[in-house]
Amino acid sequence: MLSAPAPLTPLAPEPSGALLPGACGVVLQGGSKTALQQGHWQLMEQLQQLGLASLVDVQLLPGDATTAPALQVALQPTLIEHWAPGHDTRALSRTLALDTRHADDLAREIIVALLASPVAFVFPSHAEWAAAVRVRQAIVQAARDTRLHPDPAGPRHPAEDWLLQPGRPPLLRPERPLTAALQALLQPAQGPGFALSPYRASEYVLLLGLAEETRRHHPALYGRLQTRFQHRPVRDCEFHQALMRQIGSPHAPLPSGFAVPGDRVWLRPPPDPRATDTDRPMGGRWAIYLGQGHYREFELPLKLSEQRPWHSPEHTAHWQPMREFPRLLCPGSSDITL
Repeated sequence: MLSAPAPLTPLAPEPSGALLPGACGVVLQGGSKTALQQGHWQLMEQLQQLGLASLVDVQLLPGDATTAPALQVALQPTLIEHWAPGHDTRALSRTLALDTRHADDLAREIIVALLASPVAFVFPSHAEWAAAVRVRQAIVQAARDTRLHPDPAGPRHPAEDWLLQPGRPPLLRPERPLTAALQALLQPAQGPGFALSPYRASEYVLLLGLAEETRRHHPALYGRLQTRFQHRPVRDCEFHQALMRQIGSPHAPLPSGFAVPGDRVWLRPPPDPRATDTDRPMGGRWAIYLGQGHYREFELPLKLSEQRPWHSPEHTAHWQPMREFPRLLCPGSSDITL
């Protein structure tokens, strides 16, 4: 039986509004001290079940008149130094002997990477934290299982699931569940798959992970997603704004090797060693980081054959300075608007 968590160690009080800039790892917020203590208990129980409880420092951010108390949970600094030097998390699975084909090991890599983050991933409750881990697992699995048609001119969507009209985006048929339609689109049981652009494929992979989580744990939000895709799909810029969160920026870039399974990233090829310092790599590819130093990009084979083969299991591509991942998903705290 899990013993009670050790008493929380308060951090030095922060000025009002300065809670997050100095934080790292994961920050769990709470509406009250009782709720925060309950979140602490649930978090430590989860970490203990995965064998990670002894690896973290948990400290209390006491808040003030305008800022609620919160917990900062981070991998111990000596472990970050040895396991993820410079916050480069791409070798975590090898260092910790994880096989992320198994759900618990994938959860371990996701959690350790988040706890090693140089900036804070903020969650309003333990429920949102747990949902974020689950949805990242689902995104990784969806990215692994996606199979695209080798011909860019091939069929785009299965007509039994999607209403196809010239010049209009495909609409989900009213009688079809969103998760089932996305699985048939990305992971067809038979045939060579469907010809999606790399960008659209990455959107659908993220959407499938998000839809699976909401179907199980937030049916009302899942219903709103289903309705939107029956009438006006969430795509392109609206997809970024309505469904995704972003961490890092060109002005405050994340370390190039910091990666959490389930992130969507824009990969650029490594610099040409013959190029001058002013030359920048051209082009790039959308990808989902899978963990274990691997990522899944969605370029069709015919296009890949025309480009420099810079992808490899031990990738040397340059990550963009930010990462993208789903917004909050739980009833009462979701920030998705449709």
